[in-house]
Amino acid sequence: MQMRAMVINSYGGTDVLEAAEVPIPALASGEVLIKVNAAAVNPADGKWRSGRYQSFIPLTMPHILGYDIAGTVEAGEGFTRGMRVAAMLNPVTKGGYAEYVAVAAANVAPIPDNMSFETAAAVPCANLTGVQIIETGLDLQAGQRVLITGALGNVGRAAMFVARGRAGHVIAAVRADRAGEARDAGAAEIAIVGEDWTGEAFDVIADTIGGTDVVALMHHLKPGGRIVTASDIPIPADDLPAAPEFHSVNPDGQQLAQILAAVASGDLPVPIDRVLPLEAAAEGQSAVDQGGLRGKIILKP
Repeated sequence: MQMRAMVINSYGGTDVLEAAEVPIPALASGEVLIKVNAAAVNPADGKWRSGRYQSFIPLTMPHILGYDIAGTVEAGEGFTRGMRVAAMLNPVTKGGYAEYVAVAAANVAPIPDNMSFETAAAVPCANLTGVQIIETGLDLQAGQRVLITGALGNVGRAAMFVARGRAGHVIAAVRADRAGEARDAGAAEIAIVGEDWTGEAFDVIADTIGGTDVVALMHHLKPGGRIVTASDIPIPADDLPAAPEFHSVNPDGQQLAQILAAVASGDLPVPIDRVLPLEAAAEGQSAVDQGGLRGKIILKP
């Protein structure tokens, strides 16, 4: 049987995304087949599309992109048919820009009753990254001063939420026009991007966005302080004030269920910028590539 999907047949700009009819994925042992109701667009989707990672992880073409989905179970052990679930996928093998996905059951979590498919699809990759960078990457301890870059982004909000839960002292790095929003989100202090930091030094830095803005702030790490990044800092490590440690997110259904519960309770906001049809994936990726969004872009098959 066939399904609709957005595929790429080569690396390039958003114009390489095209609609296609492809086979519904076969279900392997330990997997769940999910009918997709919503899929999220992540910044990494554009990096895969453009070929940024092809030198060490080449994609097999045609390829379906996408980390995050929410939908209903069609088949698979451990879940009831029709059950509402969300999951983070491996975009190298089983992307989510499609009507159906097959995903490891261990990576699937039930969606709370009061949550929409759109919100659920916006959660997995970004929020798992934010949680794991604090809990696993930094192992943040109570009282530590943690600077979080991109604090109001999808990853940064989750990092702030977990850091506060661990009784960390959160310093949010944001633009000046969003300082009040960051304080409302729970930041104890604000570091304005592009301005000199005059406050007390940081014990650790959780860098959620990469780029060069974090470099100036790295000079304010305490001796022996650590920086863990979820993205790319395009400067040779020898030229940096501290050596960044890269954190790669891992799918985890149990952890995702806990995050979904926090979102459902209102403790962890997950804003959505806009909802588009699946066939508008190029438009969605273009918007994400440009940046400046106030939430996730969601695709609806």
